[in-house]
Amino acid sequence: MSDQPEQPTGQFQPLEPDATSVQPDVRYGAPAPKRKRNPVVIGLSVLAGVLAIALIVVIGLLVVGLGGTPAADSTRTPSATATAGSTPAPTTTDTAETPAGPVRPTECTQLFPAGYIDSLTADGFLALNPEWSLPELATDFFGSNDSALVAVISSNTDRLNCALVKASGGGDVGITTNLLSIDAATQASVIARMNEAGFTCSEETGGTMCFTEVSEDAGTYGERHFVRDGTWIATRWSNTNISGWTQAIVSTLFPA
Repeated sequence: MSDQPEQPTGQFQPLEPDATSVQPDVRYGAPAPKRKRNPVVIGLSVLAGVLAIALIVVIGLLVVGLGGTPAADSTRTPSATATAGSTPAPTTTDTAETPAGPVRPTECTQLFPAGYIDSLTADGFLALNPEWSLPELATDFFGSNDSALVAVISSNTDRLNCALVKASGGGDVGITTNLLSIDAATQASVIARMNEAGFTCSEETGGTMCFTEVSEDAGTYGERHFVRDGTWIATRWSNTNISGWTQAIVSTLFPA
C-alpha cells in the first residue's frame, strides 16, 4: 500500500451535509471533532470531589481528637504551670488598708522638736521628769483635774507620762502630759465629757482640740487636750506661761 494520499479523480463536487455522522479518517492526521460535555455530569463530578475532600478532613479531625494533640481552645484561659522554686505572684484584694497611726514615742523628749525642752530648762528651775517626780507620775500626776477624765487616764496603764516641774521638788508650778491610746468609743465619750464640763472644743489639725482655764487667788490653772485617731494628749498646767506645748506634740505625732 502506498504512503501517499489517494488523489481525487474527476471533477470536484462539494457534498451536501449528511445527517449521518462520519468518522474522520485518522490516516491523514485530521483532528477529531470536539465532543460537547453534559453540564449536569460536570456538576456531579465536582460535587463528588468536594464531598470526598470534606470526608477526608472530617476523618482526620476525628483521628486527631481521639489520639492526637487537640487544637487550642480559644475560649479557655490556659493556666500557668508552677515550676519548682518559683514564687507565686502576689494577689491584690479589694480590702482598703487601714491608715497607720502615729509612731508611739517611748521617751518624753521624743514628743518635741530638738532643743525645745532644753530651752525651757536652761535656767535650771524646771526639769523634765526629775527623780523626785517619778513616783507621783504613775499615781498622782495626771493631765486633767476632771474626775471623769482622770478615771479614764488612770485606768490606762499603757501611757507615757511627762512632767515639766520644779527641779528642786514640790510646789504648784509645772505642766503634766499623759499620752495614751484609746478606742473609738472612749474617744467619743472623752470629747463628750469635755463639752459637758464647759471646755471650748474645736476641730484642729485633723482632730479635736479642747481647752479650759481658771484663774484663782492661788494662781492660774488650765487644761488642753487633743484627740485624734485613737490618740489622746491630755495636758494640765499650773502657774506657768509656757505656750505652744500641746501644739509642739501634735506637730511631732501628726506632721503635715
